Amino acid sequence: MSITKKRFEEIVNELRRKGEVVPATYDCIYKAIMRNCPKYRADTTSKLTSVSKELILNTYKEMNTEYVIDNVLEKGKVSDVLFKTKGYVFNFEFNNRKWNGLIERNDAYLGKIKNDLIRKAKSYASMPKVIQININNFYCFLNKENLLEFKSRDKYGIIESDKWGKIYVNLKLIREKYDRGLNLSKLEKELVILTLTKVDEIDKLAEGDEELMEVAKELKRLTNDAYTIGLYDEEEERRRIENSIKITAKEQGLKQGLKQGIKQGIKQGVSNEKNSIAKNLLSMGMPIKDIMKATGLNKNQITMLM
Repeated sequence: MSITKKRFEEIVNELRRKGEVVPATYDCIYKAIMRNCPKYRADTTSKLTSVSKELILNTYKEMNTEYVIDNVLEKGKVSDVLFKTKGYVFNFEFNNRKWNGLIERNDAYLGKIKNDLIRKAKSYASMPKVIQININNFYCFLNKENLLEFKSRDKYGIIESDKWGKIYVNLKLIREKYDRGLNLSKLEKELVILTLTKVDEIDKLAEGDEELMEVAKELKRLTNDAYTIGLYDEEEERRRIENSIKITAKEQGLKQGLKQGIKQGIKQGVSNEKNSIAKNLLSMGMPIKDIMKATGLNKNQITMLM
């Protein structure tokens, strides 16, 4: 959701005031849920793709930091959630609104992942299967199905390759089904919980379900965590740094060192932001051990800011 940091902070504070949670329809919250809720991540991915839940749990490896932008032509190719398991690479994209070029942008990122895997693979046959899951919080393709799957087929329906696939989730339709009080499948519950803000609704939906309760707990934690605003800040800082480095490289005609520059810039930008948050919390009298939890900084790093 494209909003300013100030507006995001206002929304978070208003939801806190009303006793509600920040929904996972915001990029930073969705990423945190997928990163911090392993059982939910594995079960949802398994139900969407039919890949074994146990395989996902046991061989999971986050890949978001491995696919930074390589050159100035790759503007906008940044994944929401990217991870791999044995034999598979999963690329989750959460899209809040439809805009011209959205599908092309997601296709470009999918193509980048495939090309990079080809360069690294010992053979074409040994390449993992790449599956992109697009969760669309709008009506996609004017279709009345909750899930759509795309593969490369000929006019007879013969699949050209089983090494890639795309899945589209019509989240808007699932939310409508929930609002009408209709029965939801386990997968539909795992998807619609991303859109909820009222604690009583979330608790009722999650009651007795291990994966959903994991998400409910994390949504509450994120809403009340002092560093939640920092999560949004971190995402925006990364984008600003990437754009600045790309513009500079384009103006100067520089190509070498761009990837490393982005990595270093992001690291430095996030570090500065954490220090700023820590200073504010210190000025508010928050205990050092709580600031350590909120920012990820260690005790020495925090005491140096005093």
